[in-house]
This record gives sequence, structure tokens and C-alpha cells, in this order.
Amino acid sequence: MSDALSAEAAVIQVSSRPCGDAPLIVHRETLLGELTKGSECRSRYVLVSDDDDRIIGVVRRSEIDRRLNTGNQTERSRWQAVPIDTMSKLSFSDDPRHRQSITKDTIECTTIREGDSLFGVAVEGDLFLSWRRLESLFNAALSDPLTGLTNRLAYERRLAEEWSRAIRTKMSIGIVVVDLDHFKDINDTHGHAVGDEVLTQVGQKLELSMRSYDVVARFGGDEFVALCLGCAPGDVEIPVSRLRRSLEEINVTVGGQRLKVAASVGAAVRHGDFLDSKSEDLFTAADDCLYRAKKSSERAWKIEFEAGNEPVPEPVSRECFSPPNVENIPNVNADVHSTPGILP
Repeated sequence: MSDALSAEAAVIQVSSRPCGDAPLIVHRETLLGELTKGSECRSRYVLVSDDDDRIIGVVRRSEIDRRLNTGNQTERSRWQAVPIDTMSKLSFSDDPRHRQSITKDTIECTTIREGDSLFGVAVEGDLFLSWRRLESLFNAALSDPLTGLTNRLAYERRLAEEWSRAIRTKMSIGIVVVDLDHFKDINDTHGHAVGDEVLTQVGQKLELSMRSYDVVARFGGDEFVALCLGCAPGDVEIPVSRLRRSLEEINVTVGGQRLKVAASVGAAVRHGDFLDSKSEDLFTAADDCLYRAKKSSERAWKIEFEAGNEPVPEPVSRECFSPPNVENIPNVNADVHSTPGILP
């Protein structure tokens, strides 16, 4: 078959001279807006390095361009001030025991080809594969297969990275936790196919309610989480209110009857003192607000931590959500469309 993989002996010529299509290598704290200044490199990928010039990640150039050219001026300005490290989908090991140095001018290897295309190279027991071919596998590993959102593993890694960055930059971090009300009843009454449809649409609404540079993830089951960066005091109420309104627009029908979907929301924001606290504590605070929302008529609660204060949870608004029920709406079809998840 023409697309089958084949292997053959080869020799790599090692040179320190950059080739014409060599990827751009930038420090992890380089702002996306700086990549457009004086750079003529248009390679498909940008490599991310640490303080010791070791490669620790890789970012697709088209993803950078898409964010910097978004039609929303506010979003575009925000992306210009975002470090490229936040977009790296894969962090490589920085264990010094895994470092290798090349001292030869030529290296014997085995090339793995797919037709005329180079798929990978095997050198001294190590296998180096094309990032372009592997990228979809890593995306799948970091995404929830049902909703297309970031999964819990990728979310927790991103939270740890942003917490470390907040210690240096003092940028606030907010966590919004969303849990569907009576979702088990939907599954038990209408089946898991309908439940999956509800989860998919909730994921879409959550993603649209947040800013493009926020991280939206399916945490597990019917629980979702969003990581909101750079929130001024009180700002977290905006996406929470947008989300609650958008949930009312969810259109899932069973036998001509429309399901009404409701959710409880908990939010916690930290504006300082990152060294004296942990990211786990912020999530616990958001989860506590979610618990309060579940037990009260105000279905969204928040708490905001500023330097030196002792905050108390408070409702985001006085608006109430009624429990899910079925409304008679004839001849209405479920409006389901797939929206790709974001892996900054």
C-alpha cells in the first residue's frame, strides 16, 4: 500500500546553521503580540523554551494568528498580552537526566517514511516522530470526547501553570464551577442519548459565555469548570450571568417536548496573596459556593479574595432558576451543533 510505513537506513547531517523553514524559538514568557514584531519566520510551528533554552513546548502558528486576528478588539488586545506558554498543548520533561548532547557531525539513524513523507527518525534507541502527525493524538488526550472541551487533566495542568505565573505577575485567577440540577432525572427518564445532547449543549453555552482566553473544561459527569484570568473585582459576575441566561436558550426536545435545563454555579476569585494559598483552596472555595447555590434560591454564589481581607460568600444575583421540567412545544427539533474545544 502506498500509505504504509517503511523504514530504511540513513544518516543525519548535524549542523548549527538554521534552515530556511526552521521554526521560531521563543521564551515561554514571550507575549503573543511580540511575535508579530520583526519576525519573518512563517514556519508552521513555534517552539517554546525555558530559561535554560531547553525546548518545553510547541504551538501551531495558525492558532496564534487566529487569536491575534479575532474580530473583537477587546479579545484581540487581551491575546496580545498573553504569554505563549499558555497556548502550549504539551509540556516536555525538564528532567536533566533525560537531556542528550550531540557531539557528532553525522548520526546514523533509521528513517520511517510514509510514501515520500518523513514520518519519524529512530536514533540510538529513541524514536522521534513528526509533531504534525502526533498533534491530533495529543489534542485527543487533552480533550473531552463528548463535548470537545478541555478535559480535567488539561485543566488541572493549566491551573497549576497559571498559579505559578500569578505569583510573578499578580494577575487574578477565578474558578467557576457549574453543576446541572437534576441531571440524573434526565438520564433516567429520557435515556443517556438525550443526556449526552444536554451535556454537549451546556458545554457550548459555557464556552460562548466565557472570554476566548478563559479555559473551559468538562470536569466530569455533569460538572463543568472555567478558569477565568485577569478578573477585576466583581468581573466574574458578568460571565456567570451570561451563562445563566444562555442555559435558558438550550433547545433539546423529546417527542416534541422541550426540556428546560438549569444549573447551579459557584465562583471563587483570588486577586492576590498567591504565595500564601493554593490553587486547590480556590477550587474548594468555588465548590463551597456551588454547594450554597444548590441549597438556596439564589442559584449562583461567589467569593472574592483580596489581599488581607476576610471575604464571605454572596449570591451573584437574586434571579432564581426553577428545576428542570418539560414544556409542550410542538414541532421543535433539537438544535445541536459541534463546537471545537480550545487548548491554549
